[in-house]
Parts: sequence; C-alpha cells; structure tokens
Amino acid sequence: MSSVNGQGLPPSLAMRDAARRGDADYLIDALTDPEARGHAALRLGDLGDRRAVPALIRNLRVRNDLDRNGTIKALGKIGDPSAIPALVEVAGEDDAAGVRTTAIDSLVKLGSPDGGKMLAQLAVDPAPLLSTCTPYFDAPTMRELRPARLRQIRKWATRRLRELHVIDAAPTLTAALGTVDFRHRMRLRRTIRSLRS
Repeated sequence: MSSVNGQGLPPSLAMRDAARRGDADYLIDALTDPEARGHAALRLGDLGDRRAVPALIRNLRVRNDLDRNGTIKALGKIGDPSAIPALVEVAGEDDAAGVRTTAIDSLVKLGSPDGGKMLAQLAVDPAPLLSTCTPYFDAPTMRELRPARLRQIRKWATRRLRELHVIDAAPTLTAALGTVDFRHRMRLRRTIRSLRS
C-alpha cells in the first residue's frame, strides 16, 4: 500500500485499526489511496464523522464501482444532509445500476423526498431509472443488468420501503397495482399495508 499505510498491513486491516482508534484524519487521507479508499470510506461511515463528508463526496467520482458504492454507504450512515445534492446526481447519472440503487437508498436514509420517489419507482419498475446504466457493477459476476436482476431490484426496493417506512411511496405503489403481475401486485399490497399502519 502507498504512503497512507506505513505499517505494511493489508488495507482492510489498516483501515479497521484506524477506525478502532477513532482516527478519522487517517481514514480521510486514505480516501486518496486507490488500494485503501473503499475500506476507508466504509470505516468513516462507521465512525460517523461529518468532517469526512467533503472528501467522501469527491470520491463519488472515482472509477471503481465498488469504491463509489462504499462511499455512498458511508454518506448514508454519516447522515449529513449536505451530501444530498451529490447523491441525487449519482442516483440519476451513474453508469452502474448497483451504485445508483445504493445512492437511492442513502438518499432515503437522509430524508430526501427525491430518494423516496426513486425508491418507489424501483419498487414498481426499475427499468426507467436504470435504462441508461451499462453494467450492474463492474465486478466479474455482476456486470450485466439482466431481467432477473431488475426483478431482484424491484423486490429489494419494496422491502426497503417497508424497512425505512417511506410513507410517501404509498400513492405511487397504489397507482401501479393495475400495471404489474399478480405476484408483484401482492408484494406491493403488503408494502402499502405496512406503510399505512
């Protein structure tokens, strides 16, 4: 590893050690190291240190999908609303569908109405939001965005709507009941009942 880790530890262990010590400055510095940035982002999310938000937002532009995804998860955990505009941009424009869905999830966690609307759309039909994505993730077994993956995203989104209790999604889901197959209609109804209770 580069200058960030002078101890010779693997990046995951060095970042875990820094998080254990509460060394947010070390982790923020590690965001510039391609070998460590993904681990550093996740650990910064665990620490919840808002000082990391500007550096994490800069990392939304790195090429590695998994690193961007870790950065987005960290921003959602930290909970600083100043990250919302950058996450809205990622949710609408990132090339990787998996990165977009994680951005939408983090937006909901941050209380963004846009995030709730997008998560509801994913629960009804993810294709319109993800049609401009090239891969799901740039990872060996996850590259293609196939119909089965879209169905998984749809199921995941309905579950997340229930878990995060996105009440504002109920009208969108209700409006879609007549447009989806029987199995998915039952899933949407269960979600609507959960949101209204």
